[in-house]
Amino acid sequence: RGLGDVYKRQEESKCRKLTLFIMDTNGTNIQDKTITGEDLENEFLYFVVNTSIGNKKIFVASNMTDTQIESIKAAPDHNPEQLINNIGDITEDNSFLMTGQAVTEGSNSEIINIEEHKMTRIKATLTRVMSKVLLTCTTKSDTEYVNLTKDNGYIKLSDVHYILETTNKNFFTATNVTAGENAVKYDIQRIEEDDKRYTEGIYCLENTINIDTESSNDFSDAQKVATYLKVAAKFTPKNIDGETNLTEQEAKNRLSGNGTFYTCKKVPTSMKDMCYSNISTGIDYLRESGLTVTVNDFITYEGGWQYYETFVNSPTDFSVASGIIRNNYYIINVTAFNTLQSDKTIEVNTTMIPWVLKGRTTIDVETGNN
Repeated sequence: RGLGDVYKRQEESKCRKLTLFIMDTNGTNIQDKTITGEDLENEFLYFVVNTSIGNKKIFVASNMTDTQIESIKAAPDHNPEQLINNIGDITEDNSFLMTGQAVTEGSNSEIINIEEHKMTRIKATLTRVMSKVLLTCTTKSDTEYVNLTKDNGYIKLSDVHYILETTNKNFFTATNVTAGENAVKYDIQRIEEDDKRYTEGIYCLENTINIDTESSNDFSDAQKVATYLKVAAKFTPKNIDGETNLTEQEAKNRLSGNGTFYTCKKVPTSMKDMCYSNISTGIDYLRESGLTVTVNDFITYEGGWQYYETFVNSPTDFSVASGIIRNNYYIINVTAFNTLQSDKTIEVNTTMIPWVLKGRTTIDVETGNN
């Protein structure tokens, strides 16, 4: 891939600031110690910490702001994810927040015994607290047009956009989905081959739900789950004003400048795919076909846009697998779009791949005692 892709992957693994949180095993008497630098993900780091002897827990964070550090220390459970109010807080300036719990190098124990005047070697696996979601589309052979469940029009890949939405409206910046991220062409090699792997996507926080404790809620719709995908696709119909199988350019010539068209709800199934350049034309055409309809019987597709919603990780229904797990890359492939139906659906498959961190850092902690 291009240098931009390589740079993006490297930046997502960069560690420019490493903070240790040292506390008693019950979470009290928390202390912090920070080292800064440019390439800490490939360094041997040496911390000198003045603390009390005894059993401790040590947590490690990468790229945490000073404000976040102080908030973590003040929070009752010291959980960084509960203190994040905007996804930009943990991805801005290519500084991706990562956390992990340290263990002893020899026995992998989470309980670390601090002994007087003794150096303790620890290790920690850091994972990003966010995930990444990418929308891809299967295209028709040798074209830049996406697949439709019925051959009744045209959708260009470049006219498919997506955003992540959440029940917490303050978390993501409000964006019209038609101005969201562009979907990209599905290519199995960009999933299976590391040197060609996708890098695009939208960042989001982990989102898991315990079904046992949430059993009274209805999770049949994507909106009922905290984070879901909204998709917009600009559709140009090929059947307009009684004409059928129009080319894309012929169809565009029959519509208004922005591609708005209309359909009628009060028609038999055999006429559901017929669209109209304006409502009066539709009324006249249907009258000639023996149908009496009114303005209220029409649906407006402003700009030709079709809108869809889907789960990120479970395309048909809600289950334990629907959760979004931190430090994973969710690649959603729309295999086909269903158009002109009251029930807007897309056929999707989701591939979850590890969002691999690059680099290894060794940490030695030498303690003075008080």
